[in-house]
Amino acid sequence: MRVAFVGGTHYVGPVAVPLLLEAGHEVVVAHSGAHEHPAVADVEHLHGPRDELLAEGGPIERWAPEVLIDTFAPGATAEKGLALAACASRAGAAQVVAVSSMDVYEHCVHAGIADGSGVVPMPPQRLPLSEDAPLRDKPYPGGSPEHDNVAMEAALGGAARITVLRPGAIYGPYLKTRERYFVERVRDGVRELTLPDRGQQIFHAVAVERVGRAVVASLERAPEGFWACNVVDPAYWTFAGLAGEVGRLLDWDWEPVDVTFAEADHPWATAHPIIGSDIRLREILQVEQPEPRDALAEAIRWLWEHRAELKD
Repeated sequence: MRVAFVGGTHYVGPVAVPLLLEAGHEVVVAHSGAHEHPAVADVEHLHGPRDELLAEGGPIERWAPEVLIDTFAPGATAEKGLALAACASRAGAAQVVAVSSMDVYEHCVHAGIADGSGVVPMPPQRLPLSEDAPLRDKPYPGGSPEHDNVAMEAALGGAARITVLRPGAIYGPYLKTRERYFVERVRDGVRELTLPDRGQQIFHAVAVERVGRAVVASLERAPEGFWACNVVDPAYWTFAGLAGEVGRLLDWDWEPVDVTFAEADHPWATAHPIIGSDIRLREILQVEQPEPRDALAEAIRWLWEHRAELKD
């Protein structure tokens, strides 16, 4: 199929585009040109501002894609969703694939993502979160007005198949995640590690390769109509367990200090576990790889090799 990948040069695209080519699809990458990546250097590129690329009679429409894929970097909005839908409709595309986020669920507000002001003592949602779990009915408290995946998802249309992928926190090379947080501390020789509530937190996560594989599988196996799918690893570590695994990989001993939740200083501290169901990912899209331990080891290896370039 002819696939237009909007963005495609940040994190998901460099993994998904080679997999799309391997699967026999014809791919064009449409982006501003501000970022280039060697993994997508050998495909056709359409350069320009997003609104011009998606405009009526614009480069993407003229390319006549059968599928439009969009990661909405650096922020999802209703306006961006509407523009993608309109372009897909004019181009006669059969499918739109939107990379959204697990952050659409109301439980994530209750757990304290963003500024923590939405935390509730007893969140009512059952874990793991299925795609039918309640969504937020308003933007995150303290979140950016330029980013709202719920509004973006609601604005999608323009094709018979609207596939929404909802990744957890994506980790892998290049990414500033909790994994990078640990590597930076090892690099700087900081052994003391504060563990809020003894590091029992569990936070959704996914290897970037699994996201890329989900994108490719969506073109073949996603059902008709609007269909959402969580894209998460089948297993992960608590915050303390993740610290221990990174320490093992880098031959590093931590000096843990137990603190309260309010004293935590690490990225994405949450008051309650956030776990997403991966049943649709496994049973419908049939995405199994990579194994989380191997994916983490690859991410830590890359981050350590590039530790001098990392900035706090």
